[in-house]
Amino acid sequence: MKEQSLKQKTVGALLWNLLDRMGQQVLLFIVGIIVANILSVEDYALVGMLAIFTAIANIVLDSGFSSALIRKQDATEEDYSSVFYFNLSISVVLYAILFFAAPYIAQFYNQPLLTDLTRIIFLSLPFNSLSLIQNTLLNKKIEFKRLAKINFISLLISGGCSLAMAYNGLGVWTLAWQPVILSFSKSALLWMSNQWRPKLIFQLSNIQSLFGFASSLLLASLINSIFTNIYSVAIGKLYPTKDLGYYSQGNKISLMVISSIYSSLQAATYPIFSSIQDDKERSIRSYRKTIRFTAFLTFPLMIGLVSIAEPLISILLKKEWAGCIPFFQLTCIAGIFTILTSINQNFIKVYGRSDVIFKLEIVRTVLIILGLLVSLKESALVMIGIQTLIQAIIYLISIIYIGHSIEYSWTKQLKDILPYTVISVLMWGLLVIPEYYIGSYYALLLTKMTIGILFYYITNKYLGSQILREAVEILFKQKSK
Repeated sequence: MKEQSLKQKTVGALLWNLLDRMGQQVLLFIVGIIVANILSVEDYALVGMLAIFTAIANIVLDSGFSSALIRKQDATEEDYSSVFYFNLSISVVLYAILFFAAPYIAQFYNQPLLTDLTRIIFLSLPFNSLSLIQNTLLNKKIEFKRLAKINFISLLISGGCSLAMAYNGLGVWTLAWQPVILSFSKSALLWMSNQWRPKLIFQLSNIQSLFGFASSLLLASLINSIFTNIYSVAIGKLYPTKDLGYYSQGNKISLMVISSIYSSLQAATYPIFSSIQDDKERSIRSYRKTIRFTAFLTFPLMIGLVSIAEPLISILLKKEWAGCIPFFQLTCIAGIFTILTSINQNFIKVYGRSDVIFKLEIVRTVLIILGLLVSLKESALVMIGIQTLIQAIIYLISIIYIGHSIEYSWTKQLKDILPYTVISVLMWGLLVIPEYYIGSYYALLLTKMTIGILFYYITNKYLGSQILREAVEILFKQKSK
């Protein structure tokens, strides 16, 4: 009974979190497509040049404390209040640094407009700091429905403002103000919907205690972020500005799907794994089921997107954006390994081995540096292709480590995901056939989507997929409540 309850809790949380986040991403996608058809490739390239600074600033802002607080089962009011004031202070310091660094960033890229863009975009940092603890508390309580409503409403507000700005000719400033409006809206809604308020307490000892675990996560996240976004820096500096625009847009569209799955899995599995960390056998069973469910969902979705990339983007975006199609396809493939690796890292974090995640990032960093050196004289597309290969290697290393640590060898994990890999690759091959007979992008997209969904569902049904059966059962049970 207890095991059944955990299974329903895990899969139910994953399904609802995923469905809710998909709803948010659909809204973001619609707004993004409309805005992209108004603005230019160069506008997106300019904002893409700041991607590395945005990512680093938000990681330093959190400093790994969100994960540390979720993991700590007996977190106190002193912990939450101390971290709140620490995050708020860090946000002010970060904004001040970026404000004065803005002219130098603009000089590096030889883009004077970046000075003012930087100073506007990073106004989002203080607002983000105000929402971190509120967000952490709701995640810890697994209140994903409430979080989803808040995210959706805040996206609706920022999306509406973005459309108004784009239609009124604000150009690149639309992209600059969008994250500021989003962070303000989300923070305001979190404070209105959650009763928690910080006490006038700040204990450095509490920060130090949590930082013992958080520090490795912070370092790992920083390295990950720097060397993930280093591609934007390299492309922006070495290649034509349009190449960065293509990469930014292709990556942005794929990330809408990847982040929906990735964030849902991170949010749903970490608190659940944490709650049963003392029962190792039960943890492994839950972890293994999560891996199967992730592969069942991720492989057909991402490989399907690779297959429909040309008709999808040709329909959604103006011809100017055709160059982003191969970047979109490569980042979709990389996303498969990113998502699977995130599940492995969540499981490692639960057992306090944040040092292992840090070591994985060191290995990844070395591989990225080597990849950059190899591709410097090649095209931007070759550079992103090597990035995809590196993601696959990191995934393999993560499952080898887990295989040495628990009774779930890397061969077992590969065996668990193999059926969904094979079915998805066969689906991909099948979806090539309509390209030879259908000329219309609209008809081709509809045909490919119909064939892909039917083939994947029928094949899993015929092979007696337990994950398919359980997912359908729990989804209908949740809907009937």
